[in-house]
Amino acid sequence: MILVIDIFITLYALLTMAAAIAHLLSKDISITLIVGLFLSAFITLTSLMISSRLLSLDTLLLGLLGISVFTLANGYHLYGRPHWSHHLIRLVVHIAIFVIALMTW
Repeated sequence: MILVIDIFITLYALLTMAAAIAHLLSKDISITLIVGLFLSAFITLTSLMISSRLLSLDTLLLGLLGISVFTLANGYHLYGRPHWSHHLIRLVVHIAIFVIALMTW
């Protein structure tokens, strides 16, 4: 189970990083938001490399929270409002990732 959640977190973080890079091709971007999103995904990925359980969970939570904040801010920047259904689904995924990591790490 540990390997499964590690692979899922890795894929989720890498896809988020790819999305941040893909946003650079957009015309109306905020470099600050894109860099923040990329770094938040990197922090999420880094949580897998920390041997201390408590520090690893804290780092994972920080990364997931950063992803949520920067995607929400990016929605305001690009569209004037966030797509709430997208962010609710993302919130459910983040909670699931954290709870499963909490149970297995």
